[in-house]
Amino acid sequence: MKNSLKRIYHYLFDYDEDKLSIYNQFHSEILSLLNYALLHRAYVLLRYQDGSSEIGQIIKRVSTGRFAFRTTNQKLIKVIDLDNIFRIDLA
Repeated sequence: MKNSLKRIYHYLFDYDEDKLSIYNQFHSEILSLLNYALLHRAYVLLRYQDGSSEIGQIIKRVSTGRFAFRTTNQKLIKVIDLDNIFRIDLA
């Protein structure tokens, strides 16, 4: 059981350096992926404009361009702004 969970985690969230994108996504694409993640409770990998990244779940829509985000490693809930997101990937 432990090995299968480890493989699933690495399959979903471990990224290959060759596959990293230097191009950001359009706001409409980011917004639709955030709405999909909210509806399906999917895990997301968020990459911000400053180069940092986080893994977690979208738990609530606060306003038009803001969402509540719960991180997996810190168990924190924070508000993310659509304008600060560089790229989003769904698990």
